[in-house]
Amino acid sequence: MVTLREEEPPHRLVPIIIGQPEARAIQSAWTGALQRRPSTWDLFVSALAVLEARIDRAVITAVEEGRHFYANVELEHRDGRHVLGARPSDAIALALRAPGAGIYVAGQVMVDLGLGDPPLDN
Repeated sequence: MVTLREEEPPHRLVPIIIGQPEARAIQSAWTGALQRRPSTWDLFVSALAVLEARIDRAVITAVEEGRHFYANVELEHRDGRHVLGARPSDAIALALRAPGAGIYVAGQVMVDLGLGDPPLDN
């Protein structure tokens, strides 16, 4: 399991169940552990650099039944912004390897999890 924690108060938590290989990938990126061989996530970030693109952010975009999460990886390139669908664990593992990339949870996901207020109707 990976738990995303909001940086600003009220420091809400979003737990996401993930597989063991993805958990290891996130942990190694989080701790800065060097691998003898590059992982798939390292390869992806390196390939983007060669293509002069970079990961800007990972966004948890949706949740179903309180436990099935969906995500996007948002890329910046000279020709514009690109959005790729991803598993949340992969999106997080990539963002942790990309300098300056952020990890976000969409407001509607917080609402769906019972952690946020619904948007105001105007």
